[in-house]
Amino acid sequence: MISFASLFVGFVIGVVNVELMASGGVDRVSLLLDGRPVAELREPFRAPVDLGCDPAPHELVAVAYDSGGKEFGRARQLINLPRPT
Repeated sequence: MISFASLFVGFVIGVVNVELMASGGVDRVSLLLDGRPVAELREPFRAPVDLGCDPAPHELVAVAYDSGGKEFGRARQLINLPRPT
């Protein structure tokens, strides 16, 4: 299982620090920003991510893999978009 420890609320721009929490069995995590790979992480699962200079909407997805390369789980966070109530 994978989840975001960093939560982005309100308008966010520039370089942000992204931190993830992973359960046992996670070997690496791929971070995708708007469908494009931006980081490949191993423990500790954290990295700076550049969101650009404008408060544009983004989708940040973390895909966790086990040591065999099989997908272990996903987490998704919407940035600069309203959250459901």
